[in-house]
Amino acid sequence: MAKFVIAGKTNCPLYAKAELLGDYLQRNLPNFVVHKWPIDSKEWDNWVKSTCEKNQWKAPRQSSPLIWRELIDRGGRGALVGDLDDFQEYAHCYYGSILNHFMTNTSALFRSIAEENAQQYIRDLELNEQHIKQTVNPYHICIIGADHPCAYGLFPDLLSSDLFPNRDICLRLTTHDPTKLSSLEAIAMEIEDLACKQFRTIEISLQNNDKFSYENTDFILILDDYFNEEKQKYFDSLVKEKATLNEGYDKENLFADERPPFKPEKIKYDIKQAYHYYKTLANQIQVNLKSTCRILLACSNSIMIATHAFIKTIKTIPTNQIIGLARIIENQAKARIGKKLSIDIKNVVDLHIVGDINGEYIIDTNNCQAVNYEGAIWAKTFLRDSTEMLADSKFIKEVIGKEVENRDFELYTYVEQNRTLVHTQAKAISSFIQDWINGSNNPHSYSCVMSCSSSALGLTQTNDETETDKNIICSVPVLMKGQDEILPVDLNLSNDNRTALTRILKVPFFSSNTYQ
Repeated sequence: MAKFVIAGKTNCPLYAKAELLGDYLQRNLPNFVVHKWPIDSKEWDNWVKSTCEKNQWKAPRQSSPLIWRELIDRGGRGALVGDLDDFQEYAHCYYGSILNHFMTNTSALFRSIAEENAQQYIRDLELNEQHIKQTVNPYHICIIGADHPCAYGLFPDLLSSDLFPNRDICLRLTTHDPTKLSSLEAIAMEIEDLACKQFRTIEISLQNNDKFSYENTDFILILDDYFNEEKQKYFDSLVKEKATLNEGYDKENLFADERPPFKPEKIKYDIKQAYHYYKTLANQIQVNLKSTCRILLACSNSIMIATHAFIKTIKTIPTNQIIGLARIIENQAKARIGKKLSIDIKNVVDLHIVGDINGEYIIDTNNCQAVNYEGAIWAKTFLRDSTEMLADSKFIKEVIGKEVENRDFELYTYVEQNRTLVHTQAKAISSFIQDWINGSNNPHSYSCVMSCSSSALGLTQTNDETETDKNIICSVPVLMKGQDEILPVDLNLSNDNRTALTRILKVPFFSSNTYQ
């Protein structure tokens, strides 16, 4: 079977003549097949040059058309025929007697066909664009601070069908550090190699790139932690300090239970500069921002500052679409209780983190329950009061809070390259996004940082409203039933916790006592 490919410029009369000759031969000869390949005239010269170099062909005398014979079904190097003159000579040598009728066609016919080809080519492009718009459902996700270590472990879950079902994900990764662009480009190559079904495009840029607009962005994830490098340096110094103390204990031949516990002091941060940084970022984002865009702040060491800055700066979207992540601390507290009760972390529910998650907060266990606890009374869906089963008020009031505060340093000390801490952060982010976008399938509440009224915290009945802001930005428990159904849960705090929460909320935001 003779298979020929006729490629040419859409507006070329010679291509139209070659096309017409190919059609004539295909109608009148058995086993003669023609594949026509119209190419935009602006791209033709580069295409001819690259094709001839790729197949090691000598460029024909006429630039258009280019004709070759396929040696296999489709693809491969092929055998070059040449331009229109070569194709006519080829056809005349093999099929000369049947070309007499074709030679009567005039040049005016070829010019009219060339004009028709150019118009049809434009119509086909428009139809393809319309088809893409109708069939593709793009969902634009921007990750600010994508050079953060936890971002690498987040991409497999982010591109799965569980978080954003039935959407074509278009990613944009940004960083404020130009030296990190090469690492982001390497990550982009790995994301493309994942071949995820929902992945569509990826873009790398700097955060201060004025050419990019957030106009089409549907979801923004903030991982850019202002205090991350400072915290890493502080943890490194603590590791050296702890190693020095252990060397001294070794010289004194002290056993592990005889050594005093290492109690690192909380690092003091520059709150004003961090607030100014996130306020500038919020001003940059809110230009042309979609009204349906959702922003999740997961910059672990500065979530409260960033949430305050974003909620007070961005006025183009509702405040309930700007949320800070408190699930990392919530999961760590659940892990402490789960370990104490010998149950999995997923079976500890309704544990609430209330207050300032980067400063002073309350781990409210009044409503905390355990599922599938194998006690004297046990059933698969049976809920037990965790506080009642723990029966350890000292652990609840003192120990659990200190263990959660020191959890990051413990993981940083004992785990190579901080991998476990990074993994816990990534899983907390992905699970929260799934509950926020798709809604939670269970009736239990989860903690997050958002703007809520003082009545939701149960403070208006016992405190003067003038002393407590009507709209408070802090970590509160919520029910997550969908994107637009994030409902704060009324807190039934104990008297001690209510007093502590009132004291926390009265502390000025920029006070160094709040973020130490």
